[in-house]
Amino acid sequence: MGLIRLLLLVVVLVGGYWAYYVYVSGEPYDEIGTAINSRLPEKAREFGCAELKRRHSGAVNAPAGCEPYWTRI
Repeated sequence: MGLIRLLLLVVVLVGGYWAYYVYVSGEPYDEIGTAINSRLPEKAREFGCAELKRRHSGAVNAPAGCEPYWTRI
């Protein structure tokens, strides 16, 4: 039971940080956020990159993991 709680806590923490990175973070190049985003499934990564592009429209270079999506948006 303790292992399940630990895994659930890790999932909530990682998912929460990703949501913070995508919706609130003031910088699109956050190392932890880009690491999480680049390892997500394609649809979630595409959504995250689109939201980052919308929020940081002045960013010239794509954050790590968003390169294939940055030019399509």
